[in-house]
Amino acid sequence: MSQIKLKKIVYSWPILILLLIIVLLIGKSVWGVYKSEKISSDNKLLSEKKYEELEERSKLISSEIEMLKTEKGIETEIRDKFRVAKEGEQLAIIINSGENLEDKTAIKEEGFWTKIWNFLRD
Repeated sequence: MSQIKLKKIVYSWPILILLLIIVLLIGKSVWGVYKSEKISSDNKLLSEKKYEELEERSKLISSEIEMLKTEKGIETEIRDKFRVAKEGEQLAIIINSGENLEDKTAIKEEGFWTKIWNFLRD
């Protein structure tokens, strides 16, 4: 086969369409792999973040357990949970809601007809 005949066959429309279809199929497969990799990467980051949070929580719980192994830790926990005092001690509970009492007083606004009615009634 001569070089010219080979070029004619390779550059023919059916072969070019077949090559285009193959390129599109490969591109679709590559896109699917890319999306899977992206999802896996996001899941990995989420898992690492959750692992770090659980590790911090584990350290916190371990420190609380160590504190509860001491007499002072037990006493502190009982005082916090049940609001109790030892014999001879007094317990004062201070509640601070952070709101002014002046804000709670409602200003009563009367309508026009209510004012006239109250004036005539008095």
